[in-house]
Amino acid sequence: MHRRPSINTNWRRALQGLLLSGLAGALTACEQPPLTPNGVIAVFGGVGLGPGAFSYPRAVTAEPAGSLFVVDKSGRIQRFSPQGEFETGWTMPQTKQGKPVGLSVAPDGRIFVADTHYHRVIVFDRDGIQLDAFATKESGSKETQLPTDVDVDDDGFIYVSEYQGDDRITKWSPDGQFVAALGEGPIEGVPLRRPAAIDFDRQQTLWVADACNHRIVRLSREGEILAVFGGFGDEPGHFRYPYDITVTPQDTIMVCEYGGNRLQWLSKDGRSLRVWGDAGRATGQLFAPWGATYGQNGDVYVVDSLNSRIQVIRP
Repeated sequence: MHRRPSINTNWRRALQGLLLSGLAGALTACEQPPLTPNGVIAVFGGVGLGPGAFSYPRAVTAEPAGSLFVVDKSGRIQRFSPQGEFETGWTMPQTKQGKPVGLSVAPDGRIFVADTHYHRVIVFDRDGIQLDAFATKESGSKETQLPTDVDVDDDGFIYVSEYQGDDRITKWSPDGQFVAALGEGPIEGVPLRRPAAIDFDRQQTLWVADACNHRIVRLSREGEILAVFGGFGDEPGHFRYPYDITVTPQDTIMVCEYGGNRLQWLSKDGRSLRVWGDAGRATGQLFAPWGATYGQNGDVYVVDSLNSRIQVIRP
């Protein structure tokens, strides 16, 4: 024989249901819903020269504290919060000859900018105060030509990718003195052609986006060739002008394809794990994306260059 619940029992059950449904609703409200089915959660920017707007953004990097730095074709560097709110900005010391195409944040928080058409690297603090400059173009083995990107290893040595004539990686001491040139000879029979971006992994090996060869190259810090994969094409594992490369928090490789209008995630042996994006101007589409980076929160910030915006995706 089943006993009928008392009024008090029914009331308690109803109250528990209301509390649970309210809690579930609150949790749902705290989650940022995607703008598109493929995971875009935010978009910021737009065409312009004012704070928060872009003139053809070219590169993005994130600092450990969470803020983002974006450089565009006007020669401006702007700092944003992880939510895309403009914080501050500054302009490169010279811009008449051309504008930077790459930047990175060192472990100590300094901002390294590949001042491409002035053949040098300029170092700033996070507020835009210039701290140093090195790799200035000069004769001999120290000459730097059209640097595209910069990264710093765990020992403080600085690596600079270059193209158009040199097409190599140069290594510099922590105080900006030339140490060595890497990747100058043929790699599997073909020399580097516009190494557009570089990034270190946790094992302190250097990953290179060899853009005009449509491939990825992995080097030791001494220049030993450890891996090469890719090739021109749209199928997974191939690339169309990889302009940026990032080692992910999961220790896989994320490649941004300028000519392929997509991001591609790969294992370290070159196996394609995921592809995101296609050509277009709608939210969730890309038009000549130049770069991408992971933020502190695990979201990915994509430089959608010819759409003059940053798209944020939650992979």
